[in-house]
Amino acid sequence: MKNKENKQEKNVNKTAKTTHKRIEITDILIFLIIFIIFGFALLSFFPGLLTSDLVDQINQAKLNSYSNAHPILHSFLVGNLTKLGGIWVPALFQILVFAIIWTYSCRVLRKYNDSTKNKVFQIIFTLIICVIPLNFLYSITLWKDILYSYAILAVLIYIYIGIKENFKFNIPQTICIGISTVAIMKLRHNGVPIGFIMFAIFLIMNIVKNKKLKPAIGLITSFVAFFIIMSIPTWAVNVNQSSDNVSGVLDSTKVYCMGALLNTDIQLEKEEEDFLNTIIDIEKWKEYYSPYDGTTLLFSQDYHSDVLKTEEGQAKFNEIFMKYAKQKPLTLVVHLAKVNSIWWCIPEKGAMHSVIINNGSVSEMSNGIYDNHPITMTGNDKLGNYTIKTLENKLIYTLMYRPAVAILISFIAIIAVCVKDKKKEYLLILLPMILNIGTYVFLISSQDQRYFYPCFMTEYMSIIIFANMFLKPKRRIIKINEEKEKTKPLIIIPAYNEGQNIEKTVRDVIENTDYDYVVINDSSKDNTEEICKKNNFNIISLPINFGLTSGIQIGMKYAYKNGYNIAIQFDGDGQHQAKYLKKLVQEIEQGNCDVAIGSRFVTEKKPRTLRMLGSRLITLCIKMTTGQKIKDPTSGMRAYNKRAIKEFIDDSSLTPEPDTLVYMINRGMMVKEIQVQIKDREFGESYLKPFKAIEYMFNMIFSILFIRSLTEKDEEVK
Repeated sequence: MKNKENKQEKNVNKTAKTTHKRIEITDILIFLIIFIIFGFALLSFFPGLLTSDLVDQINQAKLNSYSNAHPILHSFLVGNLTKLGGIWVPALFQILVFAIIWTYSCRVLRKYNDSTKNKVFQIIFTLIICVIPLNFLYSITLWKDILYSYAILAVLIYIYIGIKENFKFNIPQTICIGISTVAIMKLRHNGVPIGFIMFAIFLIMNIVKNKKLKPAIGLITSFVAFFIIMSIPTWAVNVNQSSDNVSGVLDSTKVYCMGALLNTDIQLEKEEEDFLNTIIDIEKWKEYYSPYDGTTLLFSQDYHSDVLKTEEGQAKFNEIFMKYAKQKPLTLVVHLAKVNSIWWCIPEKGAMHSVIINNGSVSEMSNGIYDNHPITMTGNDKLGNYTIKTLENKLIYTLMYRPAVAILISFIAIIAVCVKDKKKEYLLILLPMILNIGTYVFLISSQDQRYFYPCFMTEYMSIIIFANMFLKPKRRIIKINEEKEKTKPLIIIPAYNEGQNIEKTVRDVIENTDYDYVVINDSSKDNTEEICKKNNFNIISLPINFGLTSGIQIGMKYAYKNGYNIAIQFDGDGQHQAKYLKKLVQEIEQGNCDVAIGSRFVTEKKPRTLRMLGSRLITLCIKMTTGQKIKDPTSGMRAYNKRAIKEFIDDSSLTPEPDTLVYMINRGMMVKEIQVQIKDREFGESYLKPFKAIEYMFNMIFSILFIRSLTEKDEEVK
């Protein structure tokens, strides 16, 4: 008895995982919270926030002359979206991207913990995230770091799905993995290795866990396809090769580090001193150097970077730098530690570049085109003052803005999840953040918070994963009697003008089963009723022709009122074979399912006929709305357990058609197909004539996609 209970509970939980497809009120609330708060921020700082770099990127798109100093894809995207109506368009796009990814992430997590506590936590935590100035201001700031961070957020949820589902992904998930990993590569220069490494991990884990080539080919195809698609802007536009490339960044880093060396007791030779003075006066080099911010030095008008653009100048500087770096390695280590304190030190050691709240810095260079014109001045005043207060409060500032805090919380939460679930694979959730940090260790020149925005995305994701693990769902209860309930099946045989088939059908049932049966005669115009009465068959004759649905509903009411705990739908046209009914009943008795379908296509392929095309479309629609593939959705041989019978009693709109299977699945029931064989109809013809069949198919598809897919799922099975 205990084994049966465990098996049924496992089936219920499995069903809960595969049927979490419909849009829930929680999804709507989470999306609206983000959209409303971030949208209000956009109205308050309309048309959005940007810096000189972004003005340059937008101008590149206007002139169709791009520089590779910034990722071409981001310049192309932001610039062309701006053309549609202003910078508010890409800002709104960013809001929608985050709202969709975050809502989807919460939805995925609830697939594994659908408790009320978890739903409430997700809603409250989403509200907290949205009222943090860092997030609502970044959502309307057109930095490339923002969409890049959102792409990393998307990767995090697919890592989680991979861990939960053995790194087996369906087609939409495979497509999204391709989009998000390629987006990481294309939205920031440092994202190239990160996106590629994350894709490689998805691919390797998929192959190792599933040992199948087809899913791996799907992942590769998705990645390559979106790499090509996102490369089109680079191939299609005019690109002016800029000196501000990776080499230039490395040169700037060495210039910055040289400032640290010059502020020690190194003794320069006269020739070296003269050369360094051509780059920037050595005394100013020392003066401008700060261990926490290189912008004063690197953006000084006294800094002549052109000297390093020649091979000769670059070689000479590298020679000098390496000479004194070898003499003072500890100086460089201390320098790198200080400039990187933004992500490893919770107390702030030096000034950290954070958020912007107006476009004043770009007003002159853009002739006022991008000046802020708030649609709600009250919002501008309130949000501006609120942001300033959070920046001035030491504790709030530390908790809300410091990347080091976000990293620490992420590690604590994920390690706790690893211990709780006994899976080290959850550590992969920290990997994109670690890789992002790693790409900046030797290149960072200022403590700019936006470079580490992925740390906050990881923190938020880690927190909701932690909550998902520790906020226990309400236990699904299955009540089973101490003594096994005796199986009492009833076979319901709907019949309309089946005079040539009904006797043979009922005889087949009597000879091959010991189950009770009832013929529901739907006011047949032929001799169906006379044959049944002549043979003393158990029959209920309806006064008028109600149709198949009413016939089955009456049969279900008969079963319920007479204490039958299994009802079997069995067509009266003679095509079904009663010898298979015991298999269907056995599956229900063993707790393997709530509804058992006698299917023609469990092990056999569907023939390529016009009718089977309709069946394939219905199968696809059921798969889309429930996640379960029903290979023979139109089968008229089905067995229902007591709970499913009760559904027919409570809802008179239920039919013996495929849309009811969607309803049952979305109510948390297990549906299973059992291979059977059917015979060709000997007499009579199907009620589904060609035009009637087309009408039937469209009605089913509409009902499955737009009616039954919205079925509310039970919290508890009794």
